[in-house]
Amino acid sequence: MASQDHPEKDLRRYVKKNVSTIHINARLTLTQRKLVNALLYNAYEGLLSDDTHSISIPLLSEMIGFDSRNQAHLRKALKGLTETSVEWDILEDDGTSVWEVSSLLSSARIRKGVCSYRYDRGLAEKLRHPDIYSKINLSVVRELRSSHALMLYENCYRYIDIGHTAWWDLDVFRKLMAVDELASYREYKVLKRDLVTPAMNEVNKLSNIQLELETRRKGRSVVGLRFLVTPNKQLSLIGLEKQDEIITSKAYCALREEGISKILARAWVVEHGEDYIFEKLDLARDQSSSGKIKSSKAGFLKSAIEDDYHNEKAQKQKQLSAAQAKKEEREQMQGQLQALKRAQRDAESGYRHACVDQVEKAFAALSEAEQKAVTADFRQGLGSHIYVDAFKKGGWKDRLNFPDIKTFWHRRGIDLPSPSDWAQKNGFNEPGSLKMEIEMLEKAIEEIG
Repeated sequence: MASQDHPEKDLRRYVKKNVSTIHINARLTLTQRKLVNALLYNAYEGLLSDDTHSISIPLLSEMIGFDSRNQAHLRKALKGLTETSVEWDILEDDGTSVWEVSSLLSSARIRKGVCSYRYDRGLAEKLRHPDIYSKINLSVVRELRSSHALMLYENCYRYIDIGHTAWWDLDVFRKLMAVDELASYREYKVLKRDLVTPAMNEVNKLSNIQLELETRRKGRSVVGLRFLVTPNKQLSLIGLEKQDEIITSKAYCALREEGISKILARAWVVEHGEDYIFEKLDLARDQSSSGKIKSSKAGFLKSAIEDDYHNEKAQKQKQLSAAQAKKEEREQMQGQLQALKRAQRDAESGYRHACVDQVEKAFAALSEAEQKAVTADFRQGLGSHIYVDAFKKGGWKDRLNFPDIKTFWHRRGIDLPSPSDWAQKNGFNEPGSLKMEIEMLEKAIEEIG
């Protein structure tokens, strides 16, 4: 299939893959297969001109849907690519069959968050050959979750314009799916049940193509198969070709307008985020308008982003804005705190009055002699004259002695409600929960400073 150039505004990213390298029977993990596609995408434009290709770990991880913090697993996967030999047969124009073998990567290195890697020159030439590309959609590669589904997608997608794959003998198909050495897949029934059907269902669900299986029989036995390949009409529903959030972001577009390459612009947005990028763009514009950039604006921007240059004017404005935002946040939280404290006071006051009403009713029901005895008994347990004086002044309504009043009358058999029961019954927030909220808010205000 001849290559086609896709404009950047086309939101899909493609890997142009040499057909012969798709049909490798190397036993790669799913992560390794995704790496093959992502690394090729990253290196494609410089395959023949650059000996070494580089990509940041965060960007590489984002492209394959991988946790960038698990570098041990990533190193293991890269090592496996350097140790994996692939072989292919190419039929030349004169009918001559040429056999070649190579490793998927000749070397790889991770240093300071950047992965650098190399291809063998012969393999690079085949990967860059303009007449035998198969376009692999990286959005699909990222979504697929099984190695067999990814292999099936790779082997079927290049037939999208034809409408069906070639007929594959079962032995050939097993090699394409890297299971030719597994005895468990020798029986077609098992092959279909455990590999073909699950892989085909995943491709149909998660990719931009739909597959339908056809079989060729000899007698009662299946001897070959092929797949009908059609575009996925439900694509918009499953969201596979949704807009790439990075290349449609304002920061990415602004970088491209300044002459930054696609790969570099994408890497910067992924690594640093849009706010950081816009800060550096503002700095570059300020420096350019004041005539302080002696070289290219794009070159200054690259240094500003990678070396974290600071725009003093923007920094001051940012600090002022941050201080104002902090002040407004503190004032808002203090208002909330005051409201909570009022609610706490109201709840405590309402609960205390409810208890006091019951206590006074119980006290009033006693004879005069019993009242004197009860009062003396309670005073005797108060101890400090401060509490005694407070009780003389406030009686059973005294706030200072309220906890002791509750306990005293509870022991005398008066059934006083708990704070939470009273609050729930009377439509108040429970005093204990209010206290906790107040403490948390006070701590948050203290942390803001």
